[in-house]
Amino acid sequence: MKKKLFQIGIIILLSIFVSSIASAVDQQEILKRLDYLQKKLNQQQQIIEDLKNQKNADKNIESPVKEEEKNNFQISRHIDSLKLKGDLRLRYEYRKRDESKNRNRMRTRFRLGGTWVNSNENWEVAAGLATGDESATSTNDTWSDDSFFETGDIRLDYAYAKHTMNEFTFTAGQQKNPFETSWLLWDSDVRPAGFTANYNRKSFFITAGGYDVIQYGHNFGSLYAGQIGSNLNPGDLKIILALAYYSYEDGIFGEDEVDRPNPDYEFKIADLYVSVELPVDKIKFNVYGQFFNNFGADGDKGEGVLGSDLDPSDESTGWVIGLDSKIGKLKCGYSYAEVGADSCIGDLKDADFGSGVNNTDIKGHKIKIGYKITDHFTVGATALFYKALELSDQDEADLYQIDMSYKF
Repeated sequence: MKKKLFQIGIIILLSIFVSSIASAVDQQEILKRLDYLQKKLNQQQQIIEDLKNQKNADKNIESPVKEEEKNNFQISRHIDSLKLKGDLRLRYEYRKRDESKNRNRMRTRFRLGGTWVNSNENWEVAAGLATGDESATSTNDTWSDDSFFETGDIRLDYAYAKHTMNEFTFTAGQQKNPFETSWLLWDSDVRPAGFTANYNRKSFFITAGGYDVIQYGHNFGSLYAGQIGSNLNPGDLKIILALAYYSYEDGIFGEDEVDRPNPDYEFKIADLYVSVELPVDKIKFNVYGQFFNNFGADGDKGEGVLGSDLDPSDESTGWVIGLDSKIGKLKCGYSYAEVGADSCIGDLKDADFGSGVNNTDIKGHKIKIGYKITDHFTVGATALFYKALELSDQDEADLYQIDMSYKF
């Protein structure tokens, strides 16, 4: 009996031992598998981290073209740069003539332009938009002019292509005024449409061009212009001397020339412009002057642009002299001008000087002041006091403007 019990005990112990060994084997196998899975998981996690790092690196080194494509904005590969700039100006304007003709209004000027540059081919293409109407001398939009909360118009301001060859440049299209001038003879908003060639070497320059001034059916009035001048820098001075000649062809008087004073009347304008900039301590002064004469003003009394009893040959000159100064963020200036009735084309000269009276046959004063509040925000005021130069039946007028401008 004891022997059988002993045998049974041995069998039980062997079973337990074998079961323990099997259990240990199973646990080791499970641990091995868990270790294997852990390693695989770590490998997968490392791959995920590597992919994340690669993606971030790709973002940092992504080409400009790819970034532009992502933002739906793309520059052609042959264009080196695109420069955008513009400005917004709000203006309050009050013009005083007499009680029945006084005027006050609010106006907006918005301009936005871009320049595309290809330095390899030496080409530059530029275009700009501006508020305003078809007038060449204004980019202002008057608030609620004809209807309640009237919205303004945006028009093409300029569009041209410019090619550079060493000291030569050639410009084609509607362009910013290429001629050196004061504020008087050419309104700052005028954009001549045509072709301009310019040679600029050190202190010497020549500018010449041909332009389409106005269309009358199959006929058109044209302008052929040339200017020769010099930029001098003796010491701290900056001097500009420029002599120009503007020849307007017969077509500017209309297809049938119904507005031509007489068959011999023409616009052949010679113009001398001088500007001298000099610093005195912390103040920068700019003294300038311009004299122009229309050698084509011909005819008897009453045959000039404004008629009346004016003699065209006596009313053929115009001139301005002025002084601008800058002290830190403050700018101010004064000028006096006279514009003979037949001295220039009134629809191209400064539109403010003479507003409400006449574009020509005007004399008077211009005073301006401006202060730069921040690097791009400026406030300013301008006052013009003018009256007829010869005609006695015209009102005197005062024009006041208060501006807030921001450049971007």
